[in-house]
Amino acid sequence: MAITFDVQEITGELDAIRLTQLPFAASRAANQLGWELKNTAWPAFARRAFTASGPPVPFTTGGGGVAGGLLYKHSRGEARVEISLDRPAPKGQDPARYLAPSESGGSIYITRFSRALGNQGYMPSNFKYAAPLKGSNGFAGQMNGKVIKPGYYKSILAGLARGSTPTKTASGNRSRAKFTGYRFFSVPEARGSLKPGIYRAKGRGELQQLFTFLDSAPTVPSIWSFEEFAAKESAPILDRILPQFIEEALK
Repeated sequence: MAITFDVQEITGELDAIRLTQLPFAASRAANQLGWELKNTAWPAFARRAFTASGPPVPFTTGGGGVAGGLLYKHSRGEARVEISLDRPAPKGQDPARYLAPSESGGSIYITRFSRALGNQGYMPSNFKYAAPLKGSNGFAGQMNGKVIKPGYYKSILAGLARGSTPTKTASGNRSRAKFTGYRFFSVPEARGSLKPGIYRAKGRGELQQLFTFLDSAPTVPSIWSFEEFAAKESAPILDRILPQFIEEALK
């Protein structure tokens, strides 16, 4: 989205000398606005807003030299700046896509893990999402706060590959499972007391369900607005920097 602003609405009436510096000062202010939104305002906002599963990952917050977060684009001489969350990301999981459900409300973004289970044949096509049972003992020691460690997803997929034959073979090398003695397996349909999902077992006495298969992805309510973020965070920044840039241009 583009952020444009009325310089005189922010600064009030200006004398003739200061009016001559408006285009230059406004362009500098637009560029500085984009920089501050990216590196300060968005990271702080993201840490406040996206806490349902624990602190947001660095790729969501960005800022401070970390890849991810907000993008901005400013053209020299213009009193406007473009901001977006359409950041190039591995396997298409850019912030604009996975944060969209929490902005508009609706079905959450299908995780890479769920897509991998479907693509590799461990989750039948009539199911769309593998929901983690985070209270399961099978996740003990495999959580960072409320977030499952990425390496555990890889270990589960590797364990499934070692312990069962999927209906569709996945290409590429798989990392070795890190859990010696454990078996990971998929239950595609209800079997006695076992519900459809992904399980971990050890010997004959230890069995934990890790994920349950759902017919559709869970839904979330709308909790934020990109437009409201831009308007609320831009106003105090412009109020502070625009008069400063006008005065600096006169020196």
